[in-house]
Amino acid sequence: MESLSPRIGNSPHTPSYTRPYRSKRHPPCDPCRRKKLRCQAERGNRCQRCQTSGALCTFGGLQVVHQPSAALPDASQASPPSARQVTTVQPVEDANVTVITDDLVRCQSEPILSLDPSASHDSRHILSSEPVTTAPATYHFPERPPAQAIQTLDQLNGFSYQVIGASGESDPWLLRHCKFDDHGFLLFHQVHFRNAGGVPLDEKIPVHFLVTTDELYVSTKKETAIPRNQSLRDELNSLVPLDCGQKLVALFVKFVFPTLPVISRTLFGLTSTRITPDQHVLNSLPVHLLAAVYASAQPFTKFDEYLSVLNAYRTPPTEQLWRIVWEILLQEIHTPHLAALQAGLLYLHKAPEKSQSAVADSASVWSFVGLLVGLATSLGLQLECGPMGLPAWERRLRRRLWWAIYAEDKWRSLLMGRPPYIRNDEWDVTELDNDDFQIDEAQIPLLSPPNSLLTQDVLRAQQFQCFACLSRIADEVQHDLYALRSSQRLSSNFSESLKTARPLLQRLREWYVQLPATLRLHDRLFASINGTGPQLTCLHFAYTLLEVFIFRALLRPMVRSATPPPLFEETEASNNFTTALDDYIFHILEPDEIEPTPAIDLSNENSTGSAVLKAAENCAAKMLRLVMRMTYSDLTGYWFSWSRIGFATVSSFMLLLLVQAPSKDQAIRARQLLHMWRQALRRQSDGSSLMNLALVRLDGIHWTGLCRNYYLPKHVKEALDETVYQ
Repeated sequence: MESLSPRIGNSPHTPSYTRPYRSKRHPPCDPCRRKKLRCQAERGNRCQRCQTSGALCTFGGLQVVHQPSAALPDASQASPPSARQVTTVQPVEDANVTVITDDLVRCQSEPILSLDPSASHDSRHILSSEPVTTAPATYHFPERPPAQAIQTLDQLNGFSYQVIGASGESDPWLLRHCKFDDHGFLLFHQVHFRNAGGVPLDEKIPVHFLVTTDELYVSTKKETAIPRNQSLRDELNSLVPLDCGQKLVALFVKFVFPTLPVISRTLFGLTSTRITPDQHVLNSLPVHLLAAVYASAQPFTKFDEYLSVLNAYRTPPTEQLWRIVWEILLQEIHTPHLAALQAGLLYLHKAPEKSQSAVADSASVWSFVGLLVGLATSLGLQLECGPMGLPAWERRLRRRLWWAIYAEDKWRSLLMGRPPYIRNDEWDVTELDNDDFQIDEAQIPLLSPPNSLLTQDVLRAQQFQCFACLSRIADEVQHDLYALRSSQRLSSNFSESLKTARPLLQRLREWYVQLPATLRLHDRLFASINGTGPQLTCLHFAYTLLEVFIFRALLRPMVRSATPPPLFEETEASNNFTTALDDYIFHILEPDEIEPTPAIDLSNENSTGSAVLKAAENCAAKMLRLVMRMTYSDLTGYWFSWSRIGFATVSSFMLLLLVQAPSKDQAIRARQLLHMWRQALRRQSDGSSLMNLALVRLDGIHWTGLCRNYYLPKHVKEALDETVYQ
């Protein structure tokens, strides 16, 4: 078994660990030395701490035994820790030292309960029926355990980990009483417990991780492994040579990272002045993460002179790279690390093939989202890691990854009409700030980076921070307007729907007002054509899309639903009778009796219903203007893959305005909006395949005819007949 690595001592990004002061003239007692606490003894007398706790205070010194290695023990030799010897994961400077403690040292992890002497010396009082008067119980709380060194959890070579939940079979409130070593480990045979460090705090639960050797899951990995004749890293390097990989990483940071900051630039060896990683760094990174970064950056190779020329004479190996990601993920889900979640998030946003760009997502997409949410929660990303004893880069990455997977869950839940996986009462990660986007600089002081680099980093941080806040509002929209119980309650209640929608619209307005000036579209004088600016249009599209969802919910109760059709068994006799009956009903009923009828009064232009309908038309026009003004750089930038479902949602919203138009004038306006929307999709789809699904949805309806597919009121039919377009 390989040892836990990297060690705390050789991590350049970990704060230095300062040992407690120890005087040579007044050495500490053995219990204080063992616990690495400042001893309060004077001239060889018992120290105050031992007197208070009742521990045996000795000054004999601790015996030191040298061992070949102090890392996690080999699986064949490891044994549960005994009271005699405790093996610890030591820092590098003490890697060959193991401390053997005295058997007589009293355990300090349990409180000492002091009873009244009369009650403790005479057992007859226990059996007596007379009340026994005792003094209040006095607890001597355990002393602070030894200091725990900061150490990475995700970079343990040969080990995987998962968080121990509050109701898990290993009780976190039991584990908090364990004697963890100075690296937070409690060692057992191949399965170990790691204290997160820094918690519990007030209102924070104890957090522990189960660290397991990968050897235990070898047979499980074989079940999902795909046979290969070539090493996956060799295959990756043959598809993308390391010199090309360096350029692709730089493109990823420039174009993808502002929208989806799921990598650690520190681990890639990047700083504010070093924009390309070294080749030896690339060779040390997980293959599936590197392949996902390469594949995500492939659409932007035209912005690199060398890669642009190279791809002019060959087809980029994008699909082969994604295949490598998928094959490794099938194995890594058994022993996950953050790299599996990083690669999975990028895989989720891979652009579909051209032949699939107009096809709705399959059910496997939502299932894959659930898989990623499961990985994230197994790794404990739902818990605030700020106080945990992890390196700074790891805490920043864990926080960004949580908000990335949170956004995936909320947006796809809303767009696909699925119940979200993440519950609001099961996570406590605080909102992102600029510190979560810092880069660990080299140890040698560097000159201050140019102002342009600083500004670019601020923009990258602000964009994803604002998107994360917008995702919180998306969760509220889904929960308040589209959850099962909410839809059942509001779909036929206009006043209650309006009452629910108003605070959501107010939240959106507040979000936009608080948006930094640099992230507002109207502040841009010219569109960026080289990708140097953040992808603002994608952010504003998501914001306007939430408005569409709110007004779409308000349109539901404004028109009554048709009476459901009668049900019958599929038999020959019933078919003949039902067909004749349907023909009779069709001839005696007027079309007005089965067309959509208003459920509220819309005759008064100053009524609330008319105002809502007007606002919904303005929202549609707002989205239309946004899409019509999209530039080349907007369309070729990095977009969330779920955006294509968003464009199709807008097409459905435009049709709803037309089908439910309460008057001929409003039907004409809705028909004009719908026509202009189709034209905008046709024009802009030449530069982006994200709009193909939205366009196909409309073309399919118009190809067979609106009147054939929808029950339309007479005034809507008249508006369609009078409006002629090229």
